[in-house]
Amino acid sequence: MKTIEFFSTIPGLAETFPVRPVQEMIPKWVYAAKTDYMKSDKKDIHIFKCPGIFDMFSTGYVVTNWLDIELKTNDLGFNVTIPDPTLQEMLGKDVVQSQTHDGLAKHIPKKPWAVKSILKINTPWNVVVPKNVKLLMLPLPYPDTFEFESAIGLLDPSISSEINIQGYWNLQNQSHTIKAGTPLCQIIPVTEQSLKLVVRDMNYKDELWIKKKKYLNYFSFILNRQKVKEAYVRHFN
Repeated sequence: MKTIEFFSTIPGLAETFPVRPVQEMIPKWVYAAKTDYMKSDKKDIHIFKCPGIFDMFSTGYVVTNWLDIELKTNDLGFNVTIPDPTLQEMLGKDVVQSQTHDGLAKHIPKKPWAVKSILKINTPWNVVVPKNVKLLMLPLPYPDTFEFESAIGLLDPSISSEINIQGYWNLQNQSHTIKAGTPLCQIIPVTEQSLKLVVRDMNYKDELWIKKKKYLNYFSFILNRQKVKEAYVRHFN
């Protein structure tokens, strides 16, 4: 069986807050709905019998937050605090960035109550997939809470293997902490293949790819996607 492999550039994360099958991250309301359904005569229309909703909880994987992040917000943006600057040094870049309301996020539709800038959480995760498999990145389906809603996108790991999560922050003018382990987004492979999930620390081959990709990303004034794609396929397949 072919695999989908998530590797972390920070040792220890794969053991502490791994990428997990969505079946292991079912929201609490589902259990309440199941209990209510079991008490019914099972003949009436009931939300627990809806395959369009509950099949979502058997498809794909969930990426959780890898550290505590405290956000103080206004209607335009964020002030960010993390537990220790060492974590940012280990990641090698800012843990949290934003697509500003007057820049990249200017034309993206947002809910009226959301902060106007887009929140971006950078993670240590990279992903390796079989050739021609892409990943659909989705907000968590029917979550228990609504502070953060990841943006929808299609990730081609052969162009960018990093898992960085962008989305909407729905609490204006408040302070809130996204705890480590909080589910952030669902990832669904766009393929009919069955894939075995592997979650691990970075190995030597992964480390070599990270180094290669730095050159591939920056040798030209415009990202040469074809060169990156060809290099990824040669390296991992």
